[in-house]
Amino acid sequence: MPNQREASDAAIAESQNGHVQAEPLAAPMRAIMRAFLRAWARTGRKSSRHYRLVQRWGPRLARAPLPSRLPNGCNINCDLTEYVQRQIYFLGVFEPVESFLFTRLLRPGDVVADVGANVGQYTLLAATAVGPAGAVHSFEPVPSTYATLLENISRNKLSNVSANRAALWHQPATIALGRAPEMIGNLGSFSIGFADMQSGVVEAPAWTLDEYAARNGVSRIDLIKMDIQGAEPFALRGGRRIVEQSRPILLMEVQRSSLELLGSSPEALWDELKALGYRAWRIGVSLRTSGPQANLDGVEFANFLFHTADLPSGITTGWERRTPKRWACSGW
Repeated sequence: MPNQREASDAAIAESQNGHVQAEPLAAPMRAIMRAFLRAWARTGRKSSRHYRLVQRWGPRLARAPLPSRLPNGCNINCDLTEYVQRQIYFLGVFEPVESFLFTRLLRPGDVVADVGANVGQYTLLAATAVGPAGAVHSFEPVPSTYATLLENISRNKLSNVSANRAALWHQPATIALGRAPEMIGNLGSFSIGFADMQSGVVEAPAWTLDEYAARNGVSRIDLIKMDIQGAEPFALRGGRRIVEQSRPILLMEVQRSSLELLGSSPEALWDELKALGYRAWRIGVSLRTSGPQANLDGVEFANFLFHTADLPSGITTGWERRTPKRWACSGW
């Protein structure tokens, strides 16, 4: 998440919380500030300062969800009090660099799994890129977030998407998901690692990816985007058969604290990926700060592309720091 990497730790904590107690601004001022912050995003400049302003003021700049448009033309409504949707509205997409590279990996006819789909940004981007000959399989276990995902799929009439209110796990089960109190404004922070929280816990069915693929006639997967708050090793174990068969590219968040909550670590995750023949390509804020990484030793937080074949040239060449940021706003 480059916007987080560019911000201070204090700004990150404030932004992920999203629960801002402040007097509402007058409607004309809200509109002016929204326009100003979106115009700034188009320049691609001084991203860390822009990010901090978005996190500080964004939750106060609307009283109802606001429409926005992704770079592929898909429409999406954004609740500015929620972390991911706030980023979509003011940056064009959540995780501009990762989203930009994600679209560069996709081809018509590809099959994509969006694991931890949230409100559906990656699902929407994938659906138009793979076209009617392709397919997107989305997994989002949190009921309210899943409802928003369905609304966004329906709003854009995406007939090649299969949405599932389920988590992916290493075995079929019913799991409990919670989040830390300070993460109340981030719908993407639900994790089985916080299942013992006293409030806000939700239950969800959990499937294995192999079970799902067999049940639905999915014979291959070309790309898996996975952001599931430390449950990544378990989901991979539950999909080992189709991963070994298809060798999909994996766009994956690696966060030490989330993995450790579930008894794993970046190093242990790497042992599993390396055994499957994967290489690691770390995503930075620019092409200069991105590139191959020998292992995950010492990684605290980063997003990676894991791959078995060489990455396409559109990933490893031809873009610079501002390219993804300007692309992110191109749908406005």
